[in-house]
Amino acid sequence: MAGSTGYIGVATTALPRKRQIAGKSITRPSMQYIRLAHNAFGRGAHLYLFDPQKVDWSTGQVRAWVPVNPAEPRGNWVLRIQRLPDVIYENVYVHLAVKGYSDTLRREARKRRIPLYNPVLPGKWRMIEVLRSNDMLEFTPETERLRSVSQGMQRVAQWGVVYIKPIGGYGGMDVARVERLGPNQYRVSVDRTKRQTAQMRMTISEPQLRHWIERRLQRPHIVQRGLNLMSVNGRKVDFRVVLHRDGFGDWQLVGIIPKIAQRDGVVTNIIAGGERTDVDKLSAMAAREGKRIPVEELESRAKQIALVLSRRHPTVGLVGFDMAVEENGKVSMIEMNPKPARSLLSVPMLEQLASYTVGFALFLARRNRKSGGVTGSPGHREEAARMFVGGRAGR
Repeated sequence: MAGSTGYIGVATTALPRKRQIAGKSITRPSMQYIRLAHNAFGRGAHLYLFDPQKVDWSTGQVRAWVPVNPAEPRGNWVLRIQRLPDVIYENVYVHLAVKGYSDTLRREARKRRIPLYNPVLPGKWRMIEVLRSNDMLEFTPETERLRSVSQGMQRVAQWGVVYIKPIGGYGGMDVARVERLGPNQYRVSVDRTKRQTAQMRMTISEPQLRHWIERRLQRPHIVQRGLNLMSVNGRKVDFRVVLHRDGFGDWQLVGIIPKIAQRDGVVTNIIAGGERTDVDKLSAMAAREGKRIPVEELESRAKQIALVLSRRHPTVGLVGFDMAVEENGKVSMIEMNPKPARSLLSVPMLEQLASYTVGFALFLARRNRKSGGVTGSPGHREEAARMFVGGRAGR
């Protein structure tokens, strides 16, 4: 690879398409991929986009999109045959990844010892187990795997408010809040379901709640103690803390994005009716109510969790944590988002994200070359093997 620091392959289904720019028809991808290509060129690297199912693994050829002029990635992009990359950044949509769209890519990358960045990470329940094994359970509210109707009823009675969430869910879908209102009276609230996006609010009896929980047992769920989240102007708030590893493999803060739930909202997800704001604006609003946003602690706690995660999954580079600040000031993690939506990020955050993405990809490629694959000391072989596996963890 003389004269080049490496080939970065971005596996995605969000490929270039024709756009009308200043009256001209240009085929190019979305702006974040343009930022990636610009960063790669500035570091002497080649970056291309490819559908993970458009690879001829037998010949080592990839049908990929590249900018016609690498120095000007805002211009036209074309399809060209490329060699296999030195590192793969998997950026397939979550719903496709969950359905196994990238399974072949991951398997073939392992066989060829190509580091795959953005691997499959622990789901909601496995993430709790990771914290438990590292004596970090105080970092998250009490959470259990939902295993029976009696257990669910006991937790509602004990905690007063619980959240019941599908383990493989995303986007706030089918997340339910269950509240005990009084003897034989409960309230179940959902903001978004697979069947509809409209809110669902119902007050039910104990037998009806038992039946409702029994139906939830048909697929894996967790039950989590409801937190007394900080509210501003009468609306609950949580915080998406986005972290990325840099060109030295160290975790860096990309941004902290407050998300405000609608009044009586169950979740703060934008797609489920939440609203994005910025830290400075929210801090000013909170100060008028005598409240403080603990920005430093939000970043510190998120980085501590990310460090534990990257020790287990050496190629993880991007994570988003939904963090809570309770009214008493306690900071904890509600859940991890392994593929945080870029739509929450500001333009300066997106530019910083692109820089970190390319830097970390090249860091993995360099480390892979130095390790010589799985050669070296036993300890190094074990780390390299984990790197190629790409974090095979159950959801």
